[in-house]
Amino acid sequence: MHDSPSRRVPGRVRTNNCEDARTRTPQSPRYSPSVRRTLLALTLSTIATTSACGDDDATGRPDEDAFVADGAIDAAPDADTGTSPDASAGDAAAPPPPPARVIEPPLVAYVDPFIGTGGLGFGVGSTFPGPQRPFGMVRPGPDTTEPDGALLFEHCSGYDHDDSMVLGFSLTRMHGTGIADYGVPGFMPTVGMTAAKTHQDGSRALLDKETEVASPGYYRVTVGDDAASTIDVELTATDRVAFARFRFPESARSDATVLFDMAHVIGDGDIGDGEVTIDRSANLVTGFSVAVGGYSGRFGGMPVYFAARASREPVAHGVWQAGALHADETTRRGPDVGAWLSFDATADREVVLAIGISFTDVAHAVANLDAEQGDLDFDRVRAESESVWEEALSRLEISARSERDARMTYTALYHTLLMPTLASDADGTYRGLDGEVHESLGHRYYTDLSLWDTFRTLHPWLTLAYPEYQLDFVRSLVAMGRDDGYVPRWPLGIGETGGMLGDSGAIVIADSWIKGVRDFDLAEVWVALRRKAMGPAEEGYPGGRGGIVEFMDLGYVPIESGGSSASATLEYAYADFALARLADALGETEDAAHFRERAGYWRNLYDPDRGFLLGRHADGRFPAEVDLEAWEDFYAEGNAWQYTWYAPHDLEGLAEAMGGRDTMLERLDDLFARSARARRTALPDTYYWQGNEPDLHVAWMYSAFDDPERSARWARWIVETRYGDGPDGLPGNDDGGTMSAWYLFAMLGLYPIAAETYYLLAPPILPRAVLHLPGGDLVVSAPDAAAEPPYPLDVALDGESLPRPRVEHDSLIAGARIEWSLPGTP
Repeated sequence: MHDSPSRRVPGRVRTNNCEDARTRTPQSPRYSPSVRRTLLALTLSTIATTSACGDDDATGRPDEDAFVADGAIDAAPDADTGTSPDASAGDAAAPPPPPARVIEPPLVAYVDPFIGTGGLGFGVGSTFPGPQRPFGMVRPGPDTTEPDGALLFEHCSGYDHDDSMVLGFSLTRMHGTGIADYGVPGFMPTVGMTAAKTHQDGSRALLDKETEVASPGYYRVTVGDDAASTIDVELTATDRVAFARFRFPESARSDATVLFDMAHVIGDGDIGDGEVTIDRSANLVTGFSVAVGGYSGRFGGMPVYFAARASREPVAHGVWQAGALHADETTRRGPDVGAWLSFDATADREVVLAIGISFTDVAHAVANLDAEQGDLDFDRVRAESESVWEEALSRLEISARSERDARMTYTALYHTLLMPTLASDADGTYRGLDGEVHESLGHRYYTDLSLWDTFRTLHPWLTLAYPEYQLDFVRSLVAMGRDDGYVPRWPLGIGETGGMLGDSGAIVIADSWIKGVRDFDLAEVWVALRRKAMGPAEEGYPGGRGGIVEFMDLGYVPIESGGSSASATLEYAYADFALARLADALGETEDAAHFRERAGYWRNLYDPDRGFLLGRHADGRFPAEVDLEAWEDFYAEGNAWQYTWYAPHDLEGLAEAMGGRDTMLERLDDLFARSARARRTALPDTYYWQGNEPDLHVAWMYSAFDDPERSARWARWIVETRYGDGPDGLPGNDDGGTMSAWYLFAMLGLYPIAAETYYLLAPPILPRAVLHLPGGDLVVSAPDAAAEPPYPLDVALDGESLPRPRVEHDSLIAGARIEWSLPGTP
């Protein structure tokens, strides 16, 4: 059996890497694979010089002209050129919007898992089309490539829509992240067995795009280089078990073969160790792979254990190691091992395979398989998966003016239900961040929490719409704090990666608590949260607050502390606001006052001469030279235009610093006017950037200052120009559902400020939506709203006009009606 890898990597872990030098910006022009590779190679080379695609934070500004293909902008629609919404729209002669209709079940028919599976440069969505259950452990799917190789940036989930070949199918991956990880173990159907097939480059096959089908809980494709090797592949899944159905060609005879590749991996990852064992008497293949990927490599590697059972007895078997075949043998261990089973396809061309996985050990993988395999009836499992997804999607009922709006809305909803990842076994066992085996009592335990991304929109969306899941996610964070001593920053699998920066777990927990998701031990987790916030983490722990001593002493993290100092300061101030709210809930008055004071430390970065939030030296000086459009070293994944708005918890204070409400709104107008005029490229946007997190709230700041029409105008502009219904239909990495959750809030016309109790309101895009909440239905109605409403709309809550465009969470969760109407109409 595999010993659990070391959970920590000694030394300081910086706060950025390829996850953090993101692949962003959708709706990009469509290019051939060869042109795409050329453009993306240019993008990557530029990123390498500006951000090192590693944990060093980005500086410099890429040359945008180098990343616009000749004629691409001229040929592109207005949505790709940055066309501004017409502020004077409202002409009485404007055509009426198309009529709305209720979107009827089955809702799974409106989900397109291929949305976000493509894109170019920083516009890659990093989604995948394979099946899973909501927040399931197993994510089987194809890992694809081109004949001359695949660019890592396009394959963080293992899949790119434009690829023509499949390397194999793997059981684990993340959703929508900009870091390649997992991809273990791998399996692949083939005809015959040769030494060349012991490596994924030797077993890869052409992928027939015309046969590719994906829907919630189901995926199908045909692979093979010629008629004699063509195999139909279908995939479905339960929570912890992947099901594959292969239909081999009749000509395969007794050479219908399934490979189990312990060395298969996504992207440029590595395998730290592996093992495979065939038990013919039990019709079972077991083993493990240790993925050493972009994030899992930080804590020594992520072990994934598996147990596979076929629907019938093989006629031959064998194992391999280091490319050498060992027919009839049953076990091998090492980083380059695998096994094969061969079946007779003469009379029966189908083979069904069920593969259970576990993050604990092989015994639990076998137990998970036994608990969820059933009778190996593929069609039954597929139907059950579809039923589970239909129930999950039915939480939201909408009326839409187009099929496109319906597809995009339900696909976004689907994307918000994919990650975090279930990590506890069928019996409640899980392996914690301390490397030890624990038991989750009364809840499921989850991992893969991309908290820097997801605290802003995904977790608030789940807190509102799926509080039962959100409760288990918070309980998992509490368990991590108990097991490891700290609430993590970016836990993947069984380890803390230290990815990104800040202390976002505090915001997730506070947002949940103040909105009534409270069935967890707040006093217990407070100890772990406070410990991280009040001093340096223990040596070697990657998820602490870097520069926390300087932050407490100076009121900011100085430039001299290292990269991303300004971003760290702003994140710490926001997290401390959340901690103050939790301290209030616990009656810890001194702590509440202390953290509330620290929540205002963002002010120490405001340079009144330039009017931007900037990095600051330890002696108090602001930098003499600052390129406001560049990724300066003191920012993480952004520039001054994007980070200057980053005090979501103190927007009134930010307006005051800028010279008052009117000045702030003028500056917002300037930001969006620049954004609308800017040319779209494969690089990050210079002004407003929907493809990354720090400024996601900015369009909604108008509503914070009682101007919901401008919030609606720019939110709609973002939806229309940054989202779509094709493979390039996301504004960048979905980041575990973050971008999809933003889209849902925009369609409904309400937006959360995490760790605040209210939602900002603006006229929605959908004419009607109903969220079936546990306490009652939340109905949002805007029958007069068009694609660009030509008039201001009044808003009422349960028939009473609202004095401001905001509503408290507690006013919604027992059922409520938000109604937008023309002034003077009922």
